[in-house]
Amino acid sequence: MAPDHPAAPGRPRAPGAPPAPVRRDAAAALAATGAAVAAVAVTTGLGPAGTVLSALAALAVTGAVVRSTTRRSAEPYGPADRVTVARSVLVSAVAALLPAGLAPVLAGAPRPPEPWCWAVVALALPAWLLDGLDGRVARRTGTATAAGARFDQEVDAALILLLAVAVAARLGLPGAAWVLVIGALRYLYLLGLRVRPAWRAPLPPSGYRRTTAGIQGGTLIGALVPWIPLPLAAAATAVALVLLVASFGRDVVGLERRARAGTPEG
Repeated sequence: MAPDHPAAPGRPRAPGAPPAPVRRDAAAALAATGAAVAAVAVTTGLGPAGTVLSALAALAVTGAVVRSTTRRSAEPYGPADRVTVARSVLVSAVAALLPAGLAPVLAGAPRPPEPWCWAVVALALPAWLLDGLDGRVARRTGTATAAGARFDQEVDAALILLLAVAVAARLGLPGAAWVLVIGALRYLYLLGLRVRPAWRAPLPPSGYRRTTAGIQGGTLIGALVPWIPLPLAAAATAVALVLLVASFGRDVVGLERRARAGTPEG
């Protein structure tokens, strides 16, 4: 399928090269990531080592986004993808903040400073609230693609992983390391695909799955709000984890049943 914005007449795009809008958005995302890292370094007083870790964490997110968009060739890059790229910049800013909150915890502090928690909430909340916007834009503009849906899912997964680390730090490490399971389940499932091909079959639409996925982000963000007592934050996070494990388990059991029944894999 042709890209949304073909190259200008007289300047054909080289085979395999991303279109100009993709390059512009990728450059903007990288520039915004650099600004976020610089802001974190200045406002948190991170030393050289902390700044390097902050930059690496942020660039890991932005680099994956840039790679995903610039390497896409079979499906167009549309307005919904731009929304997802914008969300990914917020996620990369959360990643840039992570070392500033973890450093005092690893140094012996009981939990990260409250201003850090508020900063993570301020960045993560709009990224979470805008989650459904890219899908609506894709449907309304008729530009929904499988690649765009996967792109959106991976940005969501990165946000949940970062929030899980932040919440574990606020609840107290190493005792709250169980929170990391919320962020790791998606990636463990992807690893499972390598050893269990039956899990590659398409999953039927599920309101329970969508609701459970939405609950994770909201619960983790809420657990970071300093006004929320730690016992309440821990209890809510534990409930969210149980729901998530049940959702993954439900899907895996369904896939295994279909495989045993001889249903062709998608």
